Amino acid sequence: MLFFKKKEKAAKNATLCVLLDSNTSRVLARGYLEGPADGLNMQINVTEGDAMAVVSTDHVQIVPADEEMSPKLGHVIHYQGTRLVLEPLRELVGNTVRANLRMPVDFDTFIYPTDGTPGRWRARGNDLSCGGISFYTQGVFQVGDIIEIVVPITRGGPLLLGCELLRTNVMDDGSRFYAAKFTEVLNEQESMLREAVFNVQLKSIQRSRR
Repeated sequence: MLFFKKKEKAAKNATLCVLLDSNTSRVLARGYLEGPADGLNMQINVTEGDAMAVVSTDHVQIVPADEEMSPKLGHVIHYQGTRLVLEPLRELVGNTVRANLRMPVDFDTFIYPTDGTPGRWRARGNDLSCGGISFYTQGVFQVGDIIEIVVPITRGGPLLLGCELLRTNVMDDGSRFYAAKFTEVLNEQESMLREAVFNVQLKSIQRSRR
């Protein structure tokens, strides 16, 4: 028998989980885990997004914010309001799931050379994931260069992160496109990046439904 808690607020130490469509990697909802993560089933109280979209999706990725907990593939077997009971089917490769979730972004920022060159360059974000970022700038850099970039959309204030440039391309307007991976990201910084990526996708979903 399934028992649902009546308490509406998440417990103080409850684990935040993001629920994604397994086929498209689209964020469907976000909520808090109620009960153990390693039980036969997982109960999640959805606080943002669309609980019914999770219910109607055949397979969902359950991605905990806690780095110590492995993401899982599962499906909903019962629900009541915003509370979902999911049956885990198997564990997923955590780093792949977390790092590959990439969302388009559109923000102004700055990049800083790390080779001793003074000054900074204006840049415009193109997309963002927990593992890297792409952007446009007038600055000229080479593949393999290490730079620092400000990510201005994280909770608690902007993050200054080191990046290694992986690809570059000159655009028709003379600006340059760069794709980069983050280097030496702390666990707390990675959690902030992941939350920012999820927030961008949730806002995109909400706008598309208006």
